[in-house]
Amino acid sequence: MPTYDNPRTCTYSFPLVDFGAGAGPYYYAIKGPDGHVGRIVDVGISVQETTVFATDLGHIQLGTAADPDAYAKLNIATATAVKTVFNTGDDTDAIIAADVPADTDIVVTCTEGTGDGLAGQGVPYVVIDWFK
Repeated sequence: MPTYDNPRTCTYSFPLVDFGAGAGPYYYAIKGPDGHVGRIVDVGISVQETTVFATDLGHIQLGTAADPDAYAKLNIATATAVKTVFNTGDDTDAIIAADVPADTDIVVTCTEGTGDGLAGQGVPYVVIDWFK
């Protein structure tokens, strides 16, 4: 069983994503240190262009290839202002299952919103504590 009193905290930042461009989704992968279990601490986006979503919100999911939102799904609110951070403090039920088994690939999926007049760019990030 891992000890949770001394985690190795890692922040993963990804390239700028245009959540209004219709070019995605965008996929990234994370894998922790060998033999370490993970606990998802935060999922967020540093907003570089104010978000405008009409039908469906843009979102960031953490999961597996078979279950894209097994761990988290952050729904990015429309009208999130530029030069702000939108994270799990704003979407408080975004983390679905915080614990990640050891030696598991985490798939990060960034999906644009849908509808007319879309906008919104930002730098997605994930914070995970890893335990031996």
